[in-house]
Amino acid sequence: MTVEGHSDVVIVGAGPSGCAAGIVLARAGWHVTVIDAASFPRDKVCGDALSTDAVELLKQLGAAAAIHGRPHARYARAAAVFPDGTRIERKHTQPGYIVPRRDLDHGLVQALEMSGARLLQGTRVSELLHDQHGVSGVRGPAVHWTASLVLTTDGYTSFAGKRLGSKRADQGARIAVSATSYYRDVTFPHGADVTEHCFERELDHGYAWIFPAVDGISNVGVYLRANAYRKQLRTLPELLGDFLARHAERFERATRIGEVRSWPLPLAPRGAPLSEPGLLLAGDAAGLVDPLSGEGIWQALYSGKLAGQVACESLRAGGLDATLRERYDRECRRYMGRRSQRRLWIQEVMHWVMRANLFRLPVTRSLLRWGYGHPLFEG
Repeated sequence: MTVEGHSDVVIVGAGPSGCAAGIVLARAGWHVTVIDAASFPRDKVCGDALSTDAVELLKQLGAAAAIHGRPHARYARAAAVFPDGTRIERKHTQPGYIVPRRDLDHGLVQALEMSGARLLQGTRVSELLHDQHGVSGVRGPAVHWTASLVLTTDGYTSFAGKRLGSKRADQGARIAVSATSYYRDVTFPHGADVTEHCFERELDHGYAWIFPAVDGISNVGVYLRANAYRKQLRTLPELLGDFLARHAERFERATRIGEVRSWPLPLAPRGAPLSEPGLLLAGDAAGLVDPLSGEGIWQALYSGKLAGQVACESLRAGGLDATLRERYDRECRRYMGRRSQRRLWIQEVMHWVMRANLFRLPVTRSLLRWGYGHPLFEG
């Protein structure tokens, strides 16, 4: 049976970006329908780290219970770790959190429904509908839904992202790959409130991470740019296994929970447009992941909130005109694209620091300590 209906806005994807947009719109009084192929709670492959910027956005959205009402770990410090054991630490001005995505996204979905939005779970969308004015709704095997405005926040594989000219595996520096798994009883000799980013020669244009444990279970993974990964002779699970072996003292008592899982990350800045008449993209569908850290939750929340605000203006104005679309693209470039461009430059610097073993030099360590404490790394 096909579910049919109409709303002011239909949002495809109930992850952080879709929930943020839906909350903004529903609280403004608009009729919002959010459609997701999954049924919640559902798992999601991720590093599970919420930056201080992401935490602040959750508070602004009134969705802080997605953290505090769920299993989580709090971190107050971050450490960059180099092959010779050098550690460079920084303290966060506000704490960040580790929240498994199954719990975080379920909490956000609950906040979405409490805001008054309608959620259709277990419903796949496969194409856009069009009329003479532009995009007018969505359709799937069991759904036909029309709306004055469509937001697609359905992740890296977004069908609308492909439509707007997003290139995938051939983007090189615009795509990253990552692999992660969970481990019980990881050793934390420097304290349990620190996120560790390990820069390794074997992970060019990337790093490995060890995050604080949630109920005794830590998220551990590797991250690197796709163009660097293509030069590897090892698979992502093998690269993760090699990292564990190089740091065996941390994992002597550890037991892996579940499988090693991999996923792609579409990195900012993205050149393709993020909108067309009747349509806005946000989150991973818009290709907004931080290229240095691989962070995507803050970008998803921020772009979702911004898309929701622009959608409100569009509905009040009677349509998503070129001015509003250009403003949305410009704001995404301003707050995420430019920041990501600077962090791409930092990533290139780190490539040469690692390649030439410059981290061993006292002057380089002093510069790294100064740079790691810079506000650009806050978040």
